[in-house]
Amino acid sequence: MLTVLLLIAVLISAVLGYAHWNTFRPVVREVEMTMDARLGDRGELRIVQLSDLHMERQSIKPELMAKIIADSNADLIVMTGDYLDNYDNLDKFMLYLDELKKVEPQHGIWLVWGNHDHYLGERIEELAELITAKGIRVLANEWDCIEFDNQRLNIIGIDDFCLGKSDIARSFDGVQDGWNLVLSHDPNIVLHLEEHHKVDLLLSGHLHGGQFKVPGAFKLFPMGELPKHNVVSGLHIVNGKNVYISDGMGQAAFNLRLGTRPEITVHTLRAA
Repeated sequence: MLTVLLLIAVLISAVLGYAHWNTFRPVVREVEMTMDARLGDRGELRIVQLSDLHMERQSIKPELMAKIIADSNADLIVMTGDYLDNYDNLDKFMLYLDELKKVEPQHGIWLVWGNHDHYLGERIEELAELITAKGIRVLANEWDCIEFDNQRLNIIGIDDFCLGKSDIARSFDGVQDGWNLVLSHDPNIVLHLEEHHKVDLLLSGHLHGGQFKVPGAFKLFPMGELPKHNVVSGLHIVNGKNVYISDGMGQAAFNLRLGTRPEITVHTLRAA
């Protein structure tokens, strides 16, 4: 009996050790998408997506993150929520932003909030001011646009759906013709976008690809409707809209990943 218990303990330790090791091993996922050339010349845009950095449980060094992004020749960096939920980790997060700034993408760095960011309460406004002071654009139920190769890309940032911070109507108000890139932390927001909310690509995170994949785990946690249909990671078409769900860079609850690894995503958009 003692031998069996010892073997079980060794097995559990090995699995947990491997799961922790995974948090140090980021993967770079390349996603290519062809868009309608509605506005002018053929064009190409490389967008790096970072999601769920979770400073409280982040294993990847900021220098490694920045090197991966620099090597990807990013034109634009977008961040889709959940950076920290404890203000004590502010300085650590600022180090990651400083490394991102060194990459100097042509069209800047843009971000939206996730549910964990809102756990900061009123201090999220202080965080927004610090981020904006670094020249990084915070989109909270609003939009702006960039132009490249005679194409317009509208960047629409919808605040976190999980905690009821989203205002879809306000986010799309006044959006002009062009490609619509939507940033929103919780991918379940797509189920609440109507036909007139034109979305070429929605980038999100929140689900961590399951993080510690156990069959049926999503049935135990209230993560929304999409996971119930096994829509938890990668590119999907939901109600006619393209949705990409990043596995994220950090971890929630435990610094462990099994069946998934931290992700940095490179999206290449091309005009047809």
